[in-house]
Amino acid sequence: MSPDGQELAYVGIQAGDFTQPGRLITIPAGGGAATGPNIDGHCDGPEYSPDGEWLYFNTEAFTIQPGHAQLERLNRASGGAPDGAVAERLLESETADWFPHLSPDGRLASYIRFPGGTVGHPADLPVDVVLVSTGDWAAPLHTWPLFGGQGTLNVNSWSPDSTRFAYVAYPLDSFLTTKDQ
Repeated sequence: MSPDGQELAYVGIQAGDFTQPGRLITIPAGGGAATGPNIDGHCDGPEYSPDGEWLYFNTEAFTIQPGHAQLERLNRASGGAPDGAVAERLLESETADWFPHLSPDGRLASYIRFPGGTVGHPADLPVDVVLVSTGDWAAPLHTWPLFGGQGTLNVNSWSPDSTRFAYVAYPLDSFLTTKDQ
């Protein structure tokens, strides 16, 4: 939901057919017509900036090769619902970058980085949780390599004071050791 409570953003899947790309959709919170920007490629993980000016998400719009999701944002001022809005790519990488989450003060962001060529956001992979300044997405402030994937950083988990965020790693080694004994 947008910070002003006026709009919802979600990923629309045409007729529940998950073989089709997800589309970024917005709808007035009080009801009304759903709209969406014309973005080629799968979109996922929409999230409003704390000031409500931007809608952040990941997309494969920058490639014709599946498994190279990148981070993007749309300025909501260019028409409310982002039809015709110009998208801004936040960084260019060889990895599959998913789920940008901004801190409540808007100064920092976290996201999950999958190996390049990873289609979707599956479980059980070596991934990185990345911390960046929203002023420079290309220069990580810190990176946490871990075993994880689906569920590691799907939703915003920043503390209200913008000093911490939570993520999930899969402690498989300890699980397998306990299970086999």
